[in-house]
Formats: sequence, structure tokens, C-alpha cells
Amino acid sequence: MKWGLIYNYNIKKAYSLANEIYDFLKEKGEVFAEKSLAKNKGIKGYSLEEINLEAEIVITIGGDGTILRALEKVDKPIFAINSGGMGFLTEIESKYAMSGLEKLLDGKYNVEERSKLKVMVDNNRLPDATNEVTVQTPRIAKIMYLKIFIDDELIETFGADGIIIATPTGSTSYALSAGGPILDPTVDAMVIAPLAPFKLSARPWVVPLKKKVGIKLLAKSKESKIVIDGESPQSVSPESDIIITGSEKKARFVRFGESFYQMVRLKLVR
Repeated sequence: MKWGLIYNYNIKKAYSLANEIYDFLKEKGEVFAEKSLAKNKGIKGYSLEEINLEAEIVITIGGDGTILRALEKVDKPIFAINSGGMGFLTEIESKYAMSGLEKLLDGKYNVEERSKLKVMVDNNRLPDATNEVTVQTPRIAKIMYLKIFIDDELIETFGADGIIIATPTGSTSYALSAGGPILDPTVDAMVIAPLAPFKLSARPWVVPLKKKVGIKLLAKSKESKIVIDGESPQSVSPESDIIITGSEKKARFVRFGESFYQMVRLKLVR
């Protein structure tokens, strides 16, 4: 089997585990290690795009941020090992990493597909979102003003710190802290959650993924950013045309059988 290997280079134990996993897997197949790991080991390194092209399964070692960084470029199944904090999207804790790899080698796993969001700004496609897209003010305590459309029909106009458009996967992340509902990941819908809206009627919406969500900034919103999965903020203005809908691409995760509801109980209800 061909493996990709990506890790969080800011976590010391993630680097140590990545080394151990590389040495274990290179005896059982080809391993395409991310360039930062390869440089430290003195081996050939690969970009995320190259890893996605070559690997059959991609291993991430870190937390949810490492997974989201990988999923910007990777559409192969992700086997996520938690060496970070909560690691809600990860499948296994680092102390069980080697037993998890043995299950993979024995074929004792399934692949779960989850929806992503397609993001268009002025007809330019940005990276797809696995968790959420936010449009927000970059300045603390400064309000922005916007209109929200569903398939070109206006549903709300309000002032707020921003707006979150989340996948079912992202419904347990930033959108949850903003008062949004938890969606089962098999639901084909997205959450629209205002961030600290200055209007009582501005409440979260759940709409089908096949709908187009349009965001239009009002003229008095002079400085705003669009952020995808917490990374790479890009400036947007009242002239920007922002459209978000379900993507044809999927996030794919290696799973051993724990249900979504088990994960919620274990990691969110405590």
C-alpha cells in the first residue's frame, strides 16, 4: 500500500510519532512524507498535492488543524491520529497509533465521506471548506453589515461581527460556539450562523447543500475578511460577490466503527 504522512511540526510528540510511523510503514509499502518531516530525516519530501496524487491513505498526526490543512489539497482517505488537543475529527489517540495501523494493514476499516463547501468570490474558486467559511470583521469590537441570500432571495439584513457558513462536520466547531445546531454528518445541509448579530431576528438557519448562499456586504462595511477553515484570510469588500454551495468534492475519513454520537458524547459532553 502507498501511504502519505503529514504531521503538525509545532508539536514535539507529533514529530516523534511521525518518525516511528515512517520507519514502521516503509517496510510494508511506499511512504510519501511531507517535506518538513523529510528534511529532518534526510529523505525525499513531497508537497500535499504530490502526496494526494501518490498515496492511497494519508495519515495525519496532530489535531483538527492538521486535518483541515491536509484536506485543503487531499481527497484521499485520511487516517487521523490525535497528538493535539480535543481532536474531534481524529479517529485515534497517539498511544493507539500502531494498533490502528495494524487494523489498516488488515483491512479492518471503512471510509466515511463528508460534505465540503464550494466557495466562489467574484467567480474565482477558493479552496473548499471542510468545516466552515466565515466572513468577519478583522478588527475587534467593530461591527460589519451584510445581507444574506438563498438562491438570490433575501432572507436577512443585519449588523454583526460576521457570519459562519458551516458543513455538518463544522457544525460541531466554530458554528456551535455561535449558537448553531449540531448536524448529523449524513445530513445534506449547511448551517448559517450569525456571529454576535445586533438584531433579535437574526438566528441560525439550516439550508440544503444544493442551495446557493450569497453574502453581500453593505457599503458601510469597509474592511472585512473571508476565512476558510480558519486559514488564509482574504480581503472582501461591498463590491465582492460571495457565493457558497455544496462542493462536488468530499472529505474522506478512515473509521473503525465509533459513531458520530459516541464522538459527541466523548468529546463535547464533558
